[in-house]
Amino acid sequence: AALFTETPHDMTAQAGQDVEMACSFRGSGSPSYSLEIQWWYVRSHRDWTDKQTWPSDQRRGGGVPGPPDPRLPHPQVVKVVGSNISHKLRLSRVKPADEGTYECRVIDSSDGKARHHKVKAYLRVEAAGGAGHPQ
Repeated sequence: AALFTETPHDMTAQAGQDVEMACSFRGSGSPSYSLEIQWWYVRSHRDWTDKQTWPSDQRRGGGVPGPPDPRLPHPQVVKVVGSNISHKLRLSRVKPADEGTYECRVIDSSDGKARHHKVKAYLRVEAAGGAGHPQ
């Protein structure tokens, strides 16, 4: 059966650190079909409680959301032909604004129908503590 062999996990980083999230997926069936992996930023859990917090510019096009967020304005996408796919999302010098949920989506087209698999992880960013650090 198709399954994630490596999933991103919730993590806490200090502001200014580099962060990596890994996502690996093994498809089912014969090896020569298309797999696609996408990383999306899904905003913070806090925003989910209030469905009215969509920015006004995302109401364009009959309420269809625009790009998820300037942090990942275009989802990072990797495509392979094969039965295994893996992609690390790298975020360099994270800021508190980068805090939120990152989602790894895999599109598995093994039998001609696209199946979507999703796994999420939450990134918490703590402000770098203490004064006197050079910028």
